[in-house]
Amino acid sequence: MKKFILLLILLSHTYLSGSKEVSQGIEDMHVITNAFYGQDIDKINYKDAKVAMDIWIKKMASKLGASSTLLFFKDFDAVKKAKEEGSIDTLILSANSYLQHLEYCKAEFSQGWMKLEKDGKPFFRFVILRRKDLPSKKSYTMEYYRYSKISRTVAEVYGFERGIAFSFKAVAKPSKPVLDIFFKKADYGIVKEQSWLLMQELNPQLKEDIELVYTSDRIFVHIITLFSKHLSKKDKETYIKAIEAINETPEGKQLMELFKFNGLTKMGDSQFQEMENFYKRYQSLKQLHEKQNGE
Repeated sequence: MKKFILLLILLSHTYLSGSKEVSQGIEDMHVITNAFYGQDIDKINYKDAKVAMDIWIKKMASKLGASSTLLFFKDFDAVKKAKEEGSIDTLILSANSYLQHLEYCKAEFSQGWMKLEKDGKPFFRFVILRRKDLPSKKSYTMEYYRYSKISRTVAEVYGFERGIAFSFKAVAKPSKPVLDIFFKKADYGIVKEQSWLLMQELNPQLKEDIELVYTSDRIFVHIITLFSKHLSKKDKETYIKAIEAINETPEGKQLMELFKFNGLTKMGDSQFQEMENFYKRYQSLKQLHEKQNGE
């Protein structure tokens, strides 16, 4: 929970942790309103997150003379309404939500930032695992971590391409798909590649009973920050400089070290296109599957 709260703080308020260079000219910067759409991002205790952010904001506002605010949303229609009313300058959401609302996000927002993975990269890969002694069935159970819904999308693409029918089950812990396969409570599971490698290292016996059948293309991190196209050039430039500064300032480095967070990086056009291509492929395969099965 602490890691998640900090992630919100970093994504929403990184410009408040900047150096003297970043703070120049920041006094006349208006209050930036950040919208956080948390429909499918890790467990959220909104009250605790708000308290943590208020403390952070007051401390940094006193230092830099800048301020920001964060609005939480569970309904995307409410996000649209707030945006229409001019109440949103940045939007923080999962990669899965971004793809689900792709056309709207492309029309209303531009330029994005992502947190870096532990290896310093802005992406990861999923692996699909199955029981080695799995009997032939008409449909197989596929477990995925409930707060990583994009993993289910990857698994569906895998199934559509291979003609495998899955019954999906969301589980509460990222490691549970692996353990349930091992104890024969699930047929298939999808997890981050790094999680699978770590679990193998801790328990080599897992590899004896579990087969790796697929490694995905790279998938960009769960959380993305987008800028409203109506955000002024001056505010955007200040915001961007401060985001970059989080990777360099002593305060930023201490926070990243404490919570195992490796910084933020800008998303380029090619990376947005890569995500869009993946989702178009998913939609095409899904439509073909539904047509073939009369759904």
